[in-house]
Amino acid sequence: MSVRDGFRALLSSWKLFLFILFSLLVLFLISFQGYVVSKPSTKKIEEQYNRIIEANMDSVSVNVSNDLNYIDDFARTLSNDPDLIEVLQRPGADMKENAEKQIRLFTENYHLRLPVNIQIYDNYENVFAYPSLNLWEEQRLKQIVSKFPWFIQRVVLDNNYLHWNVTTDFHNEQASNALYVSKNIIRNSQSIGLLVIELNGALIERLLNRVQIHPDNPILIISPDMQVLFHNEKAPASLRLDAESLRGFYQSAKSGNQDRGSADVSLSGMQYHLIHKQIAATPWTMVSLIPPGLLHADSVSIWRISSIMTVLSVIFIIVFFAVLYTKVTLPLHQLSRVIRNAGNGRTPDAYHYKGFKEIETLSRGIFQFIAEIQQQFETIKRGEGEKRKLELRRLQEQMRPHFWHNSLNSLRFLAVLHGDRTMADALLSLTKMLDYTLKNTEVLYSTLEEEKEYAMSYVRFQEIRSMQPIQVRLELDEPSLQAQVPKFTLQPIVENAIMHGFASPFVGEPRITISAAVRDGSLILETTDNGNGIEPAKLHALFHRERPRSPRSSGISLINMQQRFRLEYGKPYGIRIESRVREYTDVTVNLPYVTADRQKEGISG
Repeated sequence: MSVRDGFRALLSSWKLFLFILFSLLVLFLISFQGYVVSKPSTKKIEEQYNRIIEANMDSVSVNVSNDLNYIDDFARTLSNDPDLIEVLQRPGADMKENAEKQIRLFTENYHLRLPVNIQIYDNYENVFAYPSLNLWEEQRLKQIVSKFPWFIQRVVLDNNYLHWNVTTDFHNEQASNALYVSKNIIRNSQSIGLLVIELNGALIERLLNRVQIHPDNPILIISPDMQVLFHNEKAPASLRLDAESLRGFYQSAKSGNQDRGSADVSLSGMQYHLIHKQIAATPWTMVSLIPPGLLHADSVSIWRISSIMTVLSVIFIIVFFAVLYTKVTLPLHQLSRVIRNAGNGRTPDAYHYKGFKEIETLSRGIFQFIAEIQQQFETIKRGEGEKRKLELRRLQEQMRPHFWHNSLNSLRFLAVLHGDRTMADALLSLTKMLDYTLKNTEVLYSTLEEEKEYAMSYVRFQEIRSMQPIQVRLELDEPSLQAQVPKFTLQPIVENAIMHGFASPFVGEPRITISAAVRDGSLILETTDNGNGIEPAKLHALFHRERPRSPRSSGISLINMQQRFRLEYGKPYGIRIESRVREYTDVTVNLPYVTADRQKEGISG
């Protein structure tokens, strides 16, 4: 290593050392910032939780209040329904059926959007319900309603007043509490029955789930006498309300005329941060109980994680940069010197590195690369020579077909001079076919009109060869003639029809119908002959990877065409064959309709 290279290595080492110091300084600042931020974070988190819970409480309070008002409006409207009152005033055997039918009709017309149970308890202790109740449920309903404190004096009370009660669900004692909304049904200042509407408490419990910010955050609705009316679906089973503790915050809130606030309380031997809010238009209060650990958990986690990560980062940086300097920085200096020597035309000295596999590979690769550069120069020279030879061979190959073309024209001219029109026509057909084959040998597509002319030349040649006329019917519409199709699409199909469809034991007049039309953006090319047809087994095997063994088999060209179309265009394009033995064979080719102009646009785009 020269003095200059050593000085550069030393300078790079100082840069690396300075970078390590800078990284440690950044880590220290990050750790100090985490300590500074974590101290006031508890207060901030508490305020944030308060805002989130209060916003959730406001939303749920509005929903609960709206649902209760909705049930009130429904109860008042139903209790004054004249049709229902008329049914209740006409006792009879069908009174129960008529009353429940009227309740159902009224509910459907009202488009009731809450899942409630509607019952009417008349003065004769009959129960009319929608949905209907069984005998056990009716008895349970009577027992529950009769225990309401206002039930005995319900007639003398204000009949426009609705009673709200929360107690056990009469359907299932183990279920959540249910809300009962009751109102007298009055006619001519006389009570003719009691309307009781039950709302399952599960609906309110699901609403309370929206207030939660954590699974350990119970949400309750309590009454003024400190009774839990409803709680969220997964409230802790061990939670027991201390009425005295709650009564203190409740009286303080009421004395200050506060509909919301917060306090610290002790319940079931645990400390909670309590947030409360009055539910509008009700005497109920919604309460959220937040464990203190939930408020401090995030800040403690932040400080603990910051400390651990700082220590680990310092250790990692020291170890990392020590390995980086000894196993990466110095070896890269050596390799860069090797490359500079090779660039100046000097043979580099061998350098053996042991360490990281990637740098070992890089070291070997650099020396291999330098050794292979001369080989690449030699390969390029040989490739240029081979390219010139291939160009000369291609020019020679292009000269041979022109010789055959000129020879056929000479033979046709001699046939005309000797008056042999049949031979002249056969040579003319061969000449046209040779012209089509040799024209633009690099072109992959032709128009359908060119394909038709090529196929007709082939048919004319086969007529002369077999000394038998072949009737060809063309049904090609004008747009289809301009369609671009792969070269040699139509002639192989016509060839199969002539060589195999009209072969022995065929007896009759050969007829081929060629039709083409454009439908829904596709070119439908159909060729039908009245030849021998194809047996079902052979037809099934034709396109099911069971290729004929004989190279002269009729299926070879069709299979090749099918593969060509599928590779070029994909499904659903390709060939479809229908045939009946000794009657006909129909070959239908489905290709995308593309004209020469559209194909040029696609290439330019």
